[in-house]
Amino acid sequence: MRCVRALVLWPLSTLLAGCAGALSEGESQFDEGQYPAAKETFAGLEGQRAAWGPPMQARYALLRGLTHEALGDRMRASEWLREAKAIEDVHPGSLSPLDVRRLRLGLDGLE
Repeated sequence: MRCVRALVLWPLSTLLAGCAGALSEGESQFDEGQYPAAKETFAGLEGQRAAWGPPMQARYALLRGLTHEALGDRMRASEWLREAKAIEDVHPGSLSPLDVRRLRLGLDGLE
């Protein structure tokens, strides 16, 4: 039974690690000012986000919103930042304190 469980969980953990890796890659691209590349990386993760828990979904929405804001797409930025806020409101602590500050600054920048 342990072998069966390990065979089932291993691909799942590998998939989640891959998603986290791609999210980290997009964040690095964002941090380095490579906004078009970050936008592409985040867009490539779109189909996978439904399987993520609230913390990863909130972080994804935050980073995607900040990326759109950096590219001057205020409408898309607003959509993603509001989604990150909605997740954080329903699941407090989904975002780190630093990310909550980044979210507030992002939303304030859109007003």
